[in-house]
Amino acid sequence: MFPHVSTEALVCALVLSEEGNLTRTADRLHTSTSNVGRKVKALQADWGVQLFSRSLQGFELTEEGRVSVQEIRKSVEYMQRGFDRATFQAVQNRRPFRIGHSLYVHSKVLPFLERQNTPHDGYSHSVLQSATTMQLKTRVLRGEVQVGFGVMPVVDNDLYVAPVLSEGFSLCVPDTHTLKHKIRVAAHDTANEKLYWLPRSVHPSFYNRVTGYLHGVGYDLRNLHEARGIVEAIDFAANRSGVALVPQSAARFQCPGVLFKPLTDKLLRIETALFVRRDQMHGAVREFVHTALAELKSIKTELQ
Repeated sequence: MFPHVSTEALVCALVLSEEGNLTRTADRLHTSTSNVGRKVKALQADWGVQLFSRSLQGFELTEEGRVSVQEIRKSVEYMQRGFDRATFQAVQNRRPFRIGHSLYVHSKVLPFLERQNTPHDGYSHSVLQSATTMQLKTRVLRGEVQVGFGVMPVVDNDLYVAPVLSEGFSLCVPDTHTLKHKIRVAAHDTANEKLYWLPRSVHPSFYNRVTGYLHGVGYDLRNLHEARGIVEAIDFAANRSGVALVPQSAARFQCPGVLFKPLTDKLLRIETALFVRRDQMHGAVREFVHTALAELKSIKTELQ
């Protein structure tokens, strides 16, 4: 029967063969010289083989030792590899499945995301992160976020992009505004208004698309002002500083002193899209994408 051999004893023998000195061996292994001596002595006793001989220079391998150390080194390397793989897999299984979303995504997306709290294959739990579409695009490409939900356009050859839901805009106006009696308004009704809208830096291509449309219907872009988020834009309107351009679903934010007037302009819309890295479209990511597309498609059908 093969004798019991501790990993520590094998490592002590291997390092001693390289250093030839108990003190240096102990220093490398962060232990005591007496512990190294005991482990090597026990290993030789268990095997019934003399692996080292002592000389004035220190410890030298015997013929049997030289043959053994070659295999010991392989064994230690394999054990280290096994440990590294086990540790890596454990970390993989504990990492969260990160889902990013923009504040401007369709309001029906967030309830769906909040329900995604079950573990995915290879991940321990789901975590939601809020950021701009452009920030999420970067994080998905870097592998920091598994799935992103943002506002179109999202363009990159390394991304799989799927539109999921779409909605129009509303104009948020003070309840004393001249448009308060209108059920719906048109974009050209804002021609002379101080209009609050998201900063260009948040999503340049989306910003250009919307402002280009506004300019086309006669709006003076010099009257356009930045609001960092939907709630801030509504607050400006509530304080009678101007009117705000917001998604139609923003009406869910209850705020005294404002009214929401849907825009009649059908070409002016916000399209929410899901995007992931193409090379990550497998396993848990692929499963999540299929689930999201199926469920959000059913929501889209209900809305229609």
